[in-house]
Amino acid sequence: MTKSKQWKQITGFILAAVLLVPTLRAEMRTWTSADGKTLEAEFAGTQGAGSSAKVMLKLPDGSMVPYPISKLSEEDRLFVKGNLPDDPSALAAEIDKLVLNKMKESYYGLRDELAALPGNTNMSNADKAKRKEEIEREMQMCIPNEMTDDNQFLRRIYLDVAGRIPTYDEAEAFLNSRSDTKRADLIDELLESEGFVMRMFNYYSDLFRIREGIFMMGNGDLKADPYIEWVKQSIRDDKPYDEMVRDMLTANGQIWEDPASGYLLADSGMRLCNLSNTFTVFMGTEITCAQCHDHPFEEVYQMDFYKMASFMGETETRARGGNSMMMMGGDNYRQEVQRMSKVLKDAGKLRERENEDRQLRQWLGVKSIMVYDDGTNAVRLPHDYKYDDGEPEMEVKPDTYFGDRMNVEEFESPRHAFAEWVSSPGNPRFTINAVNRFWKIAFGLAQIEPVYNIPGHLDGQAQNYELLVFLEEMMKDLDYSVKDFFRVIYNSKAYQREAETMSPSLTQVDKGTYHFPGPILRRMSAEQLWDSLVTLTTPDPEAFTRSGAEEYKEWMHTDTTTLKTADEIMSYKESWRDIGKIRKYNEQYVSRDDYVDGEEMFRASEMRQPMPDSHFLRMFGQSDKQLIENQFTTGSSPQVMALLNGKITNKILTSPDAYLIKEIANGTGSKRDNIEKIFLSVLTRQPTSEEKQVAQSGMRAKRESGMSDQEKMEAEADAIGNVIWALVNTREFLFIQ
Repeated sequence: MTKSKQWKQITGFILAAVLLVPTLRAEMRTWTSADGKTLEAEFAGTQGAGSSAKVMLKLPDGSMVPYPISKLSEEDRLFVKGNLPDDPSALAAEIDKLVLNKMKESYYGLRDELAALPGNTNMSNADKAKRKEEIEREMQMCIPNEMTDDNQFLRRIYLDVAGRIPTYDEAEAFLNSRSDTKRADLIDELLESEGFVMRMFNYYSDLFRIREGIFMMGNGDLKADPYIEWVKQSIRDDKPYDEMVRDMLTANGQIWEDPASGYLLADSGMRLCNLSNTFTVFMGTEITCAQCHDHPFEEVYQMDFYKMASFMGETETRARGGNSMMMMGGDNYRQEVQRMSKVLKDAGKLRERENEDRQLRQWLGVKSIMVYDDGTNAVRLPHDYKYDDGEPEMEVKPDTYFGDRMNVEEFESPRHAFAEWVSSPGNPRFTINAVNRFWKIAFGLAQIEPVYNIPGHLDGQAQNYELLVFLEEMMKDLDYSVKDFFRVIYNSKAYQREAETMSPSLTQVDKGTYHFPGPILRRMSAEQLWDSLVTLTTPDPEAFTRSGAEEYKEWMHTDTTTLKTADEIMSYKESWRDIGKIRKYNEQYVSRDDYVDGEEMFRASEMRQPMPDSHFLRMFGQSDKQLIENQFTTGSSPQVMALLNGKITNKILTSPDAYLIKEIANGTGSKRDNIEKIFLSVLTRQPTSEEKQVAQSGMRAKRESGMSDQEKMEAEADAIGNVIWALVNTREFLFIQ
């Protein structure tokens, strides 16, 4: 199907999508409406989605009656919910139906506007011509794209789910499969893979601002490893998203005891900033300006901000005063630091003018860093508060300004009440925010943009209001399983269509008139690009993982009074440096032998968070983890130079030690076979005949008489590397089609 065909040619798609939804269990029962009226009928399935969804009731005479689910009694609503289809393909079909219906509606609306345009007396000819171009362009974007072929789907699904391109073996296995369910099977396989854990961690680390040292500007003395591993394990276990959020907001104690405390520690000492960040991350609502004055665009007032902040008013992130030693379990680390420092001083292990080991003091000093509630609300109105609903420096009680009102007395602490309110299915923005963000992961554009500015009224703001409400209810029905949510999205035809190469205009995004004829064409993120290069240079991209949570906990619980000699203390210090190192499957630390030509080619999720400014990842857009979603995918001249001339592409990728080059150089295949292997490994497709000819020329090794066998092998590797380098520098490699 081409973009030029009209909607009458694709109406069959809508009918097919409807027919894919199975008829649900039929039985005669008594139905009760919300106002108490009853009716005997069989349950014949559902129709529509979201707030307009209807239950189909089959009367004894055989006639069908659609009835709004929202008007049923609570018992009957639960019955319908319990019998909704939970098969990914059925739910995906409902998504496809909603997407296609919206495109159809928009297409015909634009067609009518185009027909009426010549007679519009309120527009100049120039404005009419401009609007005509816009309408024609938007109409083209209201026709669904063709379905991806297996090569396109394979590459996209690996990048979106596993965060990297597939290996040659993975690509060959999928493309050679004749199974009718191979796409769904691959989606299931990838969602259960370690690659998915790594990919989602990259996303969460940007969203939650996970960084070394935890604090806003970083603090190398506090290890982030327990928090990092907790997030990864939550992804691996498919911990319900709402539960994950509650854990982060209610965590208590030190990070090596309750790793989820890392979220609140990220804004240590900045209670009001943490509230703003929590609203942005978990409710898609930017309320920062209400900290200083009433919000100029939304119905949120400065008083509302401080009432919300009061939920966290008792929460501290550092132990203070006389209770600090008790909170640290009675471990008087200061005296221990002085004792161990004297042992090191006497043994000549300290500098001449030093009397205390500063590293030990800093490393053990983090024992005072913890999350706890002290029972005293520290939140008061600012000294310059100017509105008539409060006085400057007045204490305010916790209260919500939308959604359910929370009775703080029913909870362990105000913070627990706040966590329950934030993550509640009844919160009008929590679930919407989650599905809006997750939809953007798959399609490159959210239903509501920007994702941090969800308005109070969604209708007219979302690209597809009915679809967004359906996704919200689906997430609730799936009990906030992130894996199951993505399983449905990735099984949809909407996702599996070819990428939309006509970029939606700012007007379309702002007015919500882009309707997803396919995922938008987008550039790889920094992590996807790096991890794809790792895939080309290492035999197993997921072979090396970072761990250190248990070691950190053990280190912090070490009875330092047993360390009597300088050697024992120095060994104790060295073990701190080992915490969080990258390990192999056999739990051995990686060594220089595991590097590729001296470079650490490990997955981005396992490396420092974030990497230094000069690293390839940062150059291509890795977030600094200080601001929410601070990554970028825009191009730059330094990026071009790095791809053309940089170390990673010119030395590491083309190194004789790189896995793909070794596989080809040491293999038995012909030059033609090797070219096909390179194309499948780099671009996940076979080369054209013209590309084969060009590649064959590039793979002619420059050999001279008198060369040793080693020199001949190096020349062969250089020739292979030339072709790989050329493909990596194409736009086809850099973009997700």
